[in-house]
Amino acid sequence: MPDSKSFKQRSVGLGAWVRLGRERRATDFVVLTAAPVLLLIGSMLVGEAHFWAVLIVSMLIIAFALAYFAGTADLEFQALREAKAVADQQDLDLRLRSERAFRSALIEAFPQPALYIDASGKVEASNSAARVHFNFIGADPLLSAVVRRPELLAAVDAARSRGEAQMFEFVERDETDSYFACMAAPVVTTASVGVLLTMLDLTEIRRGEFARADFLANASHELRTPLTSLSGFIETMRGPARDDQASWDRFLEIMQGQTERMRRLINDLLSLSRIELNEHRPPDTEADLAAVVAEVKEALAPVAEDRKVSLYVSGPASGVGVRGVKDELFQVAQNLIDNAIKYSSPGGVVEIEIVGGLERDAAASRAGRRWEGAGRMSIATAAARVSGRFAVLRVTDAGPGIDRQHLPRLAERFYRVDPGRGLRRGTGLGLAIVKHVVNRHRGEFLVESEVGRGSAFGVILPVAGATLGALAAAIDAQSPPTGG
Repeated sequence: MPDSKSFKQRSVGLGAWVRLGRERRATDFVVLTAAPVLLLIGSMLVGEAHFWAVLIVSMLIIAFALAYFAGTADLEFQALREAKAVADQQDLDLRLRSERAFRSALIEAFPQPALYIDASGKVEASNSAARVHFNFIGADPLLSAVVRRPELLAAVDAARSRGEAQMFEFVERDETDSYFACMAAPVVTTASVGVLLTMLDLTEIRRGEFARADFLANASHELRTPLTSLSGFIETMRGPARDDQASWDRFLEIMQGQTERMRRLINDLLSLSRIELNEHRPPDTEADLAAVVAEVKEALAPVAEDRKVSLYVSGPASGVGVRGVKDELFQVAQNLIDNAIKYSSPGGVVEIEIVGGLERDAAASRAGRRWEGAGRMSIATAAARVSGRFAVLRVTDAGPGIDRQHLPRLAERFYRVDPGRGLRRGTGLGLAIVKHVVNRHRGEFLVESEVGRGSAFGVILPVAGATLGALAAAIDAQSPPTGG
């Protein structure tokens, strides 16, 4: 951006030009009057002209020259003034263009969303983060056409009218809430007063605060029971059962079970907290959903064998690429399959289906609209706003099923269906983890269940762009079932 010195130099040059014009006019006057007068004087000296004639003619020449220069002075100085006005306007235009280029470069350097709004309410400059956040393209759109939040528009108006910076916070409600701290500050320019709007993403900070509060509240509640049980057994072992070896063995086994329950609970709480912190950020990596399911099946095979439950996988063994994080997708598959194993009776079968390359409606039908008369629920629905093709993971058990009244609360933290119906007790966090992982992956989580028939949980995930061609050729292809 040119500095004030360059503009000053241009102004000084124009003033020198005006002075030079005046000096030239004086020189022209002297030359045009002196030349004929000297000629007349010479003629008089050689006797060719009379003294009085020379004097009269000389005075007429000087009078004519004075009249001419006096009559044309305004015209010439008007031309100089117009030239100066043009030069001043050029200086102003150059200054405005330079200031705008400087503001654009400065705003583009902001890591967080930033906008500059001119005096007419148009977005004169914005950075890439702001254009992505507010989802707009094009040059100089009206702020009211880009931003729909009344508090933000009001802050911009207040900053411009009052000349004071306005600070405020707001929350964007969506599948995952986002929190922002904003400042609208007036900026005085050469021609007008604009407003610089900056936004600071507080989502991670707020999520950390909420997760910490939830962790303390939930952990203290859920850990109270096993800790009370451990304390009671220790007191008994140190007192009435001090010399009862058989009771010791039985108590130690129970205490080990309670300790394992606390370990699982703490691991699940920590895992859920980590996922929630990043839930507003969609993953930028790819993972093979079929390969992840194969790993989970192999890891849970001993658990299924111990409960005498069979695992059957239908679908490709690999090549179902999705946009996602492998470790988090592993948690999704592990929780769904582990729940299906725990809720299946001995001799039961857990069916795991994988398919890729489906359209949105076909994926929803495949994941959670298969059983006539069953209760259905969409627990997470972010995939409804994603275009393209999708992959589906569906896990079905032959357990007792779940009443319709429980479906809306299945993914709540620590919510458990009435254990009196025969369902095994867990930490109550598995489905909550699945829900938040699916939300982060901009997918969909569905359940359909029927008492006496069993339950089916379906996950829909956007496929990875690099595998669309291969998946489209294998939409309905399924490999032979493999037993567990």
